Amino acid sequence: MDEKQAIIVKMLELQHLFGEQTDGTAQMIVLKIKQAIDKLASKRTQGMNIGPQVRSIGYFIRDEMREHHYQLTLEQQTVLLDMESKALDIERKFQPGLALSRIIPF
Repeated sequence: MDEKQAIIVKMLELQHLFGEQTDGTAQMIVLKIKQAIDKLASKRTQGMNIGPQVRSIGYFIRDEMREHHYQLTLEQQTVLLDMESKALDIERKFQPGLALSRIIPF
């Protein structure tokens, strides 16, 4: 399994975790994840374009958390951070100087 597929698997796992919840915030997150999966599944999305797609999900989820006082489960947090970490690893392969960047923690 290549790295891009591994990220898509994490996205599907995260989508499933939020899909189990019926509130509007969780459903918006599921929709955002589905849109990102569609973009990543495209053969045109490669290398450096993967990270921005993954980060947009993380930013969206964190914004929703702040705006709606939404709490992630430990499992959701873990999958989200794993997904972001995998995307960062891919970016580092294309830009060695990116190693100094960081992911916003919870």
